[in-house]
Amino acid sequence: MSRMRLEHKVAVVTGAASGIGEAVARRFAEEGACVIVNDISEAGVRVVEEIVEAGGNALFVHADIRAENSVIALMEAAKTYFGALHILVNNAGVTCSANVVTADEAAWDHVMNLNLKSAWYCCKHAIPFMMEQGVGSIVNIGSTHVIRTQRNHFPYHSSKAGMLAMAQGICVDFGGQGIRANTISPGFIETPLAETYMQSYPNREQKRSAMLATHPVGRFGKPEDVANAAVFLASDEAGFIAGANLVVDGGRSVLQVFD
Repeated sequence: MSRMRLEHKVAVVTGAASGIGEAVARRFAEEGACVIVNDISEAGVRVVEEIVEAGGNALFVHADIRAENSVIALMEAAKTYFGALHILVNNAGVTCSANVVTADEAAWDHVMNLNLKSAWYCCKHAIPFMMEQGVGSIVNIGSTHVIRTQRNHFPYHSSKAGMLAMAQGICVDFGGQGIRANTISPGFIETPLAETYMQSYPNREQKRSAMLATHPVGRFGKPEDVANAAVFLASDEAGFIAGANLVVDGGRSVLQVFD
């Protein structure tokens, strides 16, 4: 029987109470990692209970990662309960509908604080623990909006571009200490947040069909598709992959669509 890919690893996954974060936490546990499930939603308790029932090892830590002190406590929890910290997945995020002109400071701060500033806090306080064992893998959950965006997605695409640049900078600054950082850029993934977006259209099914036609593989993405990519990037199998951007979008970003 082959060895589990994340055996003896400790991981922190932010925004892990639902959607992509939940799928990542579950897959990491299946691959042998001890997982800190972080969220501000108490639904994270259910995720941990189900991981444990399935034979995994996980702990829920309620923390608002927009506050640096909360992030410090989150990373210390990994060290206290599981003895180390090897993997960080910056997944928590939010979007808004605005462009450069219509966005106000409140919208900018809301998106930037959760998407980018919190990821900075998490990296800032995770890396020292990773350096203690001379190895660490950071996976930022970005977006294909850094490749080809859509109308009225500022400041979302700006925050995700920042996450991509931050991962690359971490590799340059800390690669010599055994720290890798990479980005996953998902396309349209069927999550509760995505369903809320779909429901905002008067004719949901018409919108769904039009969007599906832009996916060469013939389906939308699932949270597990992103989770599988995260397992690979977090594992030792990706030991020579650093500063990369792995696009997980079913080919949507390479298909040229004419109106």
